Amino acid sequence: MGTIIGLLILAIIDVQLKRKSGLHLHQWIAKKYSDYQKNK
Repeated sequence: MGTIIGLLILAIIDVQLKRKSGLHLHQWIAKKYSDYQKNK
């Protein structure tokens, strides 16, 4: 039950991010991670 809710929340976050930034969640994380690596 908790897994389904978790997936739903992730899907909602993904849709919101896509609307806001045009990136899917995994692309957004990859971008943040590469920025973090550059700034280190």
